[in-house]
Amino acid sequence: MEEDKSQWRYVTLLWMLILSALLLSARIAYVYFADIERFPIKTIKIEATYQHISRETLQTLLAQSISESSFFTFPVKKNQEMLASLPWTRSISIDRIWPDTLKIKLIENTPTAIWNDDILMSDGKMVKFYKDDALNNLPLLKGPENQQKEVLQVYEKIGKILSEHGFLIKLLEKRDNHSWTLTLSTGLQLFLGKQDIDLKIIRFCKAYPAVLQNTSDSAMSVDLRYPRGMAVKWNNRAG
Repeated sequence: MEEDKSQWRYVTLLWMLILSALLLSARIAYVYFADIERFPIKTIKIEATYQHISRETLQTLLAQSISESSFFTFPVKKNQEMLASLPWTRSISIDRIWPDTLKIKLIENTPTAIWNDDILMSDGKMVKFYKDDALNNLPLLKGPENQQKEVLQVYEKIGKILSEHGFLIKLLEKRDNHSWTLTLSTGLQLFLGKQDIDLKIIRFCKAYPAVLQNTSDSAMSVDLRYPRGMAVKWNNRAG
């Protein structure tokens, strides 16, 4: 019995020594590979368009990690998440290239529309609106909070139908009562109601040449909420 206990203590001690040796080896290896002077990051290759995010901004954001990390210990995931959180970032990748290079590829977001008082990006991100001539041609979308994706989907669907007939959308709005209105680039306003939006747009496009084409300057709005027809409000004369 005493011999069994002695053997158990011996095995336990042996495993503790092995574990300690492994931990010590791991620590020594980490210290070795974490040595900034032995394995410095010397080169940063950045592939980006620099339309809204400058190279200087990227270098500033990465500076602390680069100064505190070796080639092996640079926190790739942490920095990818940080750069991905920038409003203008659509996708970001960071790769190590032996022996001393970081390769960064950044694809910027594309502004798709003005949503209420923000800029709606192609991936659904929001950026606070600011004055820029490049944004002047973006469509205006309005609606209840957090419904920008639905409004954008409707815009893309009916926008395609309208563009086939030579129309462009200036403003699309989903109101609090779930009804839809849109304003064309000509200033003509369309009331679409709550359902079958695309079918009503098709009906408008088909009727436009016969009803409005020669008098479009006099038309203020078209109400398409009727099941089989529409009502036109005229600017200078009664419809």
